[in-house]
Amino acid sequence: MKVQYLMIPVSDEKRRRLNYVCDKLGITIEHFFDTALREGEMEILSNEALKPGGAFWNDDEQ
Repeated sequence: MKVQYLMIPVSDEKRRRLNYVCDKLGITIEHFFDTALREGEMEILSNEALKPGGAFWNDDEQ
């Protein structure tokens, strides 16, 4: 099976936030995207949890 890589350019801040969210969920970034690709789609229903004060907002960086 041929290995393919998905490259998604993101800013350092967005990468840190994604790392933080994955840490809170107890998964790796790779697992996050593997799951999304396996499901065949990535759909964001709400960004509220990622906004300041949301469940996944890292208050330590403010």
